[in-house]
Amino acid sequence: MPKLGLLIFLIVFIYDTRKGDLGLLSVMDWKFIKRPLKLILGWIMLIGGIITAPLPLPIGQFIALVGLSLLISESIWVKIKMQKMRRRMPIIGRQLTRMHPYLPKFLKKVVDDTDPAHLAE
Repeated sequence: MPKLGLLIFLIVFIYDTRKGDLGLLSVMDWKFIKRPLKLILGWIMLIGGIITAPLPLPIGQFIALVGLSLLISESIWVKIKMQKMRRRMPIIGRQLTRMHPYLPKFLKKVVDDTDPAHLAE
């Protein structure tokens, strides 16, 4: 838990220095901090969504999909694993293609990015 507190302190300190005169963000690029935070948040949301998926409300599936979209946007490894999974299980690809017009924009991007047709042989 102390590591989480330190992480939050660093994020707040870096954010506060954007307005101050310390200029810490000029030394540390925002993308350097943003990517690990998105990966951590993506894994937490994916695992939390999988754990809460059996609940009667469909909130677990939504949380898992948002976490997966964060991971796919930041990790090539996760993207390739999803492409391989969709190639091995074509029923998932067909269901995603059928749902594609009704999905939010960020999930449409996930479906398009994980299309197994883009996977190199």
